[in-house]
Amino acid sequence: MSEETSNSSTGMGSSDSTAAKPLKAGPSRGLLIGGLVAIVVIAGVVVSTNSSDAPRSGTESCATTSVDCEIGDIGPGGGKVFSLGGNPAPATCTGTCLEVAPLGWQDTFATATSDDLNSNWSTAMATVATFGTTTAPAGDWRLPTDDELRTLANLSSTDQAKVNGFRDVSSLYWTKTEAGPGAYLCSDRQPNFGTKSKTTRYYSRPIHAF
Repeated sequence: MSEETSNSSTGMGSSDSTAAKPLKAGPSRGLLIGGLVAIVVIAGVVVSTNSSDAPRSGTESCATTSVDCEIGDIGPGGGKVFSLGGNPAPATCTGTCLEVAPLGWQDTFATATSDDLNSNWSTAMATVATFGTTTAPAGDWRLPTDDELRTLANLSSTDQAKVNGFRDVSSLYWTKTEAGPGAYLCSDRQPNFGTKSKTTRYYSRPIHAF
């Protein structure tokens, strides 16, 4: 209370300007330091939440309206958009764009040491069919065809980082495309497609068309 009275009397009529300046400068420096601390804290929060599976900037419109989607956007089903259904990309996706399920999609099925379902082909098909999200229920997701998985595998390294399509550069993934007794597979950015026995264990990643 006494400081407020002193400030008021100084501002209104006192001729002691040297006494008034420190009182004004103190709060200004405090606000400046506080502002800088706030900026640092906010920046720290932004950095800490910028994980590899986070959406790129400006994804809301794509997630809600399927308009002006870009690679790496969060799609309507909650996955990552990896195919825009044409070149040039359509302004609005009408069943031609594809999103891949987010990392950890199979948390209810996988072991604690697995980032993606690792199973034989029949189990992969059946498990993916049961996967669903709030906005894309079970039945809307499926294993990709060999062409769709090839599209995912052939993304540039920059787009791969946005999408997180694969575990690493050597893990093989199932497709739904059958060829005789086996099914096609591929590996990340080394698209080695071929047929393998359906009883072999490989990884899976569901996709969703929108």
